[in-house]
This record gives sequence, C-alpha cells and structure tokens, in this order.
Amino acid sequence: MRSWTEGLLAIVIVVALGAALFLFTGETIGEETTPTTAPIDFDSDSAARGQLLAESKGCLQCHTVDGTPSTGPTWKGLAGSSRPLTTGESVIADDTYLLNSIVDPSLQVIQGFDAIMPPDYAETLGSDEITDLINHIKSLAS
Repeated sequence: MRSWTEGLLAIVIVVALGAALFLFTGETIGEETTPTTAPIDFDSDSAARGQLLAESKGCLQCHTVDGTPSTGPTWKGLAGSSRPLTTGESVIADDTYLLNSIVDPSLQVIQGFDAIMPPDYAETLGSDEITDLINHIKSLAS
C-alpha cells in the first residue's frame, strides 16, 4: 500500500463487508453453524428404559450409539438432524420421523442404507416401548 489512507480504506471496506454479511444473513464470519437450533427434549427415565429395550430387542446389531458406521444408521446425533432420503428428499428426524422409522421403516429410508429393518415392530412393541426407544434415540442427539 502506498499510504496510510489506502490501508485505512482497506480496513474500513473489510469491516463494512463483514457488517453487511452479518446484517443480511445473520451469520458472522468464521463461526460454524449447528445442525439443530433447538435443544432436544426427552424423558430421561423413558430413555433409560429405551436403552435396555434396544439392547434386549437386538436393535444394536444394526444401529450404533457412538457414530460408528453399521448396517443401519447410527443413533448418535440422529434426533433433530436433517436426513437425506433415498428418494432424493430430506427430512428432519423429529418425533414423527422416529416413530415412522420404527413402525414403518421402509417409508423413509436414509440415503446409503437399504430397507432391511423388520417391518413388524408396530405389532411386537407396545406404544410405551416405542416411546421409550424414541426417547433413547433423542437422548443421543448431542
């Protein structure tokens, strides 16, 4: 730069661009966005029962709780996240999605996975057990 004036002008332009970016997008430079904006609420007692149920019913043969890849999608970070489907659409893994994934697993299959989950959990699990599983999955959101 040839003068202090040009240097000062460059700083003003950079600050103005940063301010404009924040004002128009609400995002600041250099900060990462989070996949969910709201905390996931769950019943901890129900989640504990759901953990025991997942172990006893064999859910953990295909699903992991630590992010490790497996035959089925991991449950870690699942609740509240956006999930790409084999149809090309995406869906937020909310309570409705989690319920449908248990009782009608071929309805919305996550991209990269096959529709191999048994379709009979609606008949073999009670509604309280399904709620417990959903709460367990939600407890693994963070």
